Amino acid sequence: MNDCIISEDIYKDSLILSEDSYKISDEIFEESFSLNMELLKKEELNSYKISGRYWIWRIGILAYRNSWGRMVDNGEMSLDAPGLKYLKTYPTLELLEEAYAKVHPDKKGITVNPAAYYAFANYLCKGDIIIAYNSSEGIVGWGIIEGDYMYRPTRKSGSHYRKTSWYRMQMPFIFTNRKAGLYMIPKDETFFLKETLISKSNTDKKSLPFGFVKRKGKKKKEIDCKVNTNAERTEKNSKSILDNMNCEFDKGKLLGNIISSLLESF
Repeated sequence: MNDCIISEDIYKDSLILSEDSYKISDEIFEESFSLNMELLKKEELNSYKISGRYWIWRIGILAYRNSWGRMVDNGEMSLDAPGLKYLKTYPTLELLEEAYAKVHPDKKGITVNPAAYYAFANYLCKGDIIIAYNSSEGIVGWGIIEGDYMYRPTRKSGSHYRKTSWYRMQMPFIFTNRKAGLYMIPKDETFFLKETLISKSNTDKKSLPFGFVKRKGKKKKEIDCKVNTNAERTEKNSKSILDNMNCEFDKGKLLGNIISSLLESF
């Protein structure tokens, strides 16, 4: 989405707002100077509610091409297990392997897939971190498990799934490599891993769009809000007011801009 759409009412209300409507008080401005980088880092790290367990998820090339983007957009970690029912109906890995062998008499993937299915349904917990890895792309993202195992047989793909918050990233694979499709990372390989993943995700974040469009019927009125520190500002000029939201700060700079600038080097 390249433009932010605002309603007719919000657009009209913006015409009567003054520059002071977007400023913070001197008290908050002065308090912002007490913010320190280490404190901000700690606060952000603590905002991620994780279990402390990390998993590698090996995504096949076809699954990566066909499903990865959809999973990220839908906030899901999903699997296709053709021929298998609700995975928790197989109480042991051995029974799941037997069911898999009936569907795949050639036993292709039997040393990898049943174990991954079983771990996906039974061992993953809310707060676990999943690092998605593809052999051709390396690490393509990481996510936090947010939901229990779910099964929806009516889906055309990804009928086995869990709610997951994903963060796209690119990073070489640096962990112990196994043939397993889903396996836990040893604790001796997780040193500073949380900090690394969060830092990498922050670095890869795209800047938010600042283009606003006033919609009226089928016509759109563009409101330019690019930085223009030399523009003449008046109370009735909504374009200038929006400009101020993205300009370098004086004593009235937005607190959000202060925090963003402090986090740039995180």
